[in-house]
Amino acid sequence: MSKKVLENLQNCVNYAIEELGDGLIASDIFSSEGLPVVDGYNSNEKATALFASITEKIRNAVNNSHLSNLGDYYIINLQEGTLDLVIVGNIFQWKLLVNTNKIKLGYIFSIFLPEAIKRFKEAEKG
Repeated sequence: MSKKVLENLQNCVNYAIEELGDGLIASDIFSSEGLPVVDGYNSNEKATALFASITEKIRNAVNNSHLSNLGDYYIINLQEGTLDLVIVGNIFQWKLLVNTNKIKLGYIFSIFLPEAIKRFKEAEKG
């Protein structure tokens, strides 16, 4: 991975920290194989390995069901007002654990997520 790509991915995590503030519990950018974590905030390597596996299972299930391919992201709604939001790239994935009691869903989906996806896709390209 080039230094430019690494810097751009680090900028994605910084963007999430700035934009989501107290609503961001954790954020990790990792290879689709699950490790290593390229950059993170309150990183959890076990979670990244788990989500790399989950993404692969979702991709396989979608492909085997003859549906269209997995899009740019998926969401897992957890208890106690938390969401795991996973942005899926070609080489990397970006997992964000968000406290929905501290940030509005409308903001996440209409403002943050489109910009985060755009930045992430550009970062992967270098």
